[in-house]
Amino acid sequence: MNRLISIQDLDGESLQSLIKAGEKLAAGQLDFSSALKGKLIGLYFSKPSTRTRTSFFAGVQRMGGSSILYSESDLQTSTGESLEDTAMVFGLYLDGLVIRTNGSTEEMTTLADNCGKTVVVNALSKAEHPTQAIADLITIQQEFENVCGRRVAYVGAWNNTAASLVLALTRFRDTYTTVLTPEGFGANDAMVSAAHSNAKLNHAVVEFIHDPRGLPKEVDVVYTVRWRSMGEEPRDSSWLTHFQGFQVDSVMWRRISHPGTIFMHDLPAHRGVEVEGEIIDGPASRIRRQAYNKQISAMCVLEMLLRNDPIPIARYKNETLRGMTA
Repeated sequence: MNRLISIQDLDGESLQSLIKAGEKLAAGQLDFSSALKGKLIGLYFSKPSTRTRTSFFAGVQRMGGSSILYSESDLQTSTGESLEDTAMVFGLYLDGLVIRTNGSTEEMTTLADNCGKTVVVNALSKAEHPTQAIADLITIQQEFENVCGRRVAYVGAWNNTAASLVLALTRFRDTYTTVLTPEGFGANDAMVSAAHSNAKLNHAVVEFIHDPRGLPKEVDVVYTVRWRSMGEEPRDSSWLTHFQGFQVDSVMWRRISHPGTIFMHDLPAHRGVEVEGEIIDGPASRIRRQAYNKQISAMCVLEMLLRNDPIPIARYKNETLRGMTA
């Protein structure tokens, strides 16, 4: 395995192992301080990022590795070089490549297909945000000691975070996930089908609804995100009118929560828009733990993908260089 582009790239056992490792790492029960010793990780962020960029950079440093940062303008792809040639070069130098883009996952797949054994990690694309989902499930595991059997309500606009979260939750037995989105702002048919397939295999339930009155009561987790996905304004100028009744406010909270319910948000947040300030900043909020677990997630993913991989110079010394011509 040389990539984590979709949460579906992980089988159920691997995903559960990552969550358990994350719980132990966060508790100081694992030592990854030399897990990336001698490794060089490229961090390619073509769009703004606070938590994801910092978490991967910090994670690499704390695992004994080194990193090189790229913006979109740093690469020759901005002057017309093909992704295939760029990937070939990355494969000669890097052990891992972490990518964040507003585009599709096709760019990441092309890079992964053409960079040899260099691992490629999706740090956010338009379709999915798998390392965020891993951080979220680590947070749920810490809170409830088991992801299995949890009841989760996702409220708001469907986006990359929602996609990876729902695909991940449905890999755990007996979870019950409700996705509430306004009409026209929900998951596409392919994503709905994938979530239902996961759920069927794991005795889980996932439902997609558009009426806030259909939310179940006594859920364990209420999750929302900002309505402007990736900070972009929807094309429909009247889009905000579709979200009336979808704010996680005190009325909704009292109706669907129980005393142990937690609130989660991937950040950045717009207080007073998708969530009331008293909820996101209240005692049930776990946004601080989630944000910390972004680093835990990054470290666990890199450790899993690179634990047995030799450094590039050793890898190519006898294989690649032998076939090169001047």
